[in-house]
Amino acid sequence: MSIQEKPVLYVKLTETASVREKEIRLGQVAELWCPSKKAQTHWEGLILQTVEPGEKKRYVWSALDILERIQNEDENVDVRFLGAEDVVVDCRRTPDKSSLWCRLQTAAVGLVAFVGGGFAIMTFNNDVDVGKIFETVYQRVMHEASSGRTILEASYSLGLFLGIVLFFNHLAGWKLTEDPTPLEVQMRQYEKDVAEAIVDYSQTGNGKSAETGAKGGAN
Repeated sequence: MSIQEKPVLYVKLTETASVREKEIRLGQVAELWCPSKKAQTHWEGLILQTVEPGEKKRYVWSALDILERIQNEDENVDVRFLGAEDVVVDCRRTPDKSSLWCRLQTAAVGLVAFVGGGFAIMTFNNDVDVGKIFETVYQRVMHEASSGRTILEASYSLGLFLGIVLFFNHLAGWKLTEDPTPLEVQMRQYEKDVAEAIVDYSQTGNGKSAETGAKGGAN
């Protein structure tokens, strides 16, 4: 007599997930695959947790927590995990980008970045005395005194602008290539660091804070 094999369910957890619905379902925090498409649809709809109205928190679900939840539903399933060991589920409300407050915040950040960047460039130019260097180069090449508004200053300013655009690979909605910009890479790294910090914080037993909630069972 042959022993019947258990149905296999592959679960690939994502590092972070955003859920705006009332219920957090397995298919929203992981990619699933199993031989039966009907079973796969069933597991994708498995409710992990119900978020109370008005809650603005982030929850951490580990692979073991999800395994327990699946086994409670059907203990005969052979669950095989891939990808991350924990997933951070963000249930906070997405801000309205078209709102006046959001536009004011964006404008404020842009202004601070512009002024700060300009101050940093001017400080660097003052430290190395770029103006004196240009005067010396112009006088030796042209054999006359520099007025301070020569081709050297103009090309330096233009080159500085083009260098920033080429380095960051981004100007408004225009990009040179489809590669991620340095800023996007750093933001992605920041998101990973935040997710790791939330996971570590939840594992200390202090995860139920105003902003970060530890995992909870389905309600």
